[in-house]
Amino acid sequence: MNLLLDLGNTRLKWAVASDTSDAAAAIAQRGVVNYDAEALAVWASLLQSLSISHVQYSSVIAPEQELAVFSVLEQLAVTPARFQISSRVGSLINAYATPDTLGVDRWAAAIGAWGLVGQSCLVVNAGTATTIDLVESSQPDTAVYRGGLILPGLALMLQSLHQRAARLPQADGRYCAAPAVADNTHDAITSGAIEASCGAIERMGLRLPAGAPWVLTGGNAHILQSVLGSRVHVVEDLVLEGLAFNISDRSYAP
Repeated sequence: MNLLLDLGNTRLKWAVASDTSDAAAAIAQRGVVNYDAEALAVWASLLQSLSISHVQYSSVIAPEQELAVFSVLEQLAVTPARFQISSRVGSLINAYATPDTLGVDRWAAAIGAWGLVGQSCLVVNAGTATTIDLVESSQPDTAVYRGGLILPGLALMLQSLHQRAARLPQADGRYCAAPAVADNTHDAITSGAIEASCGAIERMGLRLPAGAPWVLTGGNAHILQSVLGSRVHVVEDLVLEGLAFNISDRSYAP
């Protein structure tokens, strides 16, 4: 069995996937773990009951934080393999102009989205930061990852306004959907952050053919889905899906 890890800024997401060429059916178990020592120890005990032969991880956290995770995995006697940016995985070509600066989570999420929908799509990872990327497919079974946008996540928007504007509070408001208008500062800040994120998603969506799916993942995905409506599809962790597709691909090395 393969242990797949998405080491995100806020939480560790993990999955266990079978070693099969059918990546869509590979993931058998998944979960989320906080980075505190007690939670990691409990998680490590769970993993002992599984037959793990390979560990692949995508990471955007600091090296010292990675070491804390890997120290609890030593009992598995498996050396973790870091997921790397590649020129392509399967039929998805990476056209990013500066691949050395591309976040591995963006590339993995694009692989996961393409593997799941098999057509041009918008890939949105709404976490600590919000990334909005394009996957374009002009011919069957081939696609190109173009890149896209990076903007602060919802919590970062609220935090930055509070920290940089002396009279603005740390907002804990509600979203005011049209035709309603926020009539207090907390609701105005919260609604502004959500509208800004959704507006960026909608504008990027205009670059794709009408009807191309918008695939959302990340901790804020359901909040954005409640505003954007049925046009979007939420996948719990596109990065893990991408890692599963990367492992199942037998043609290209990571």
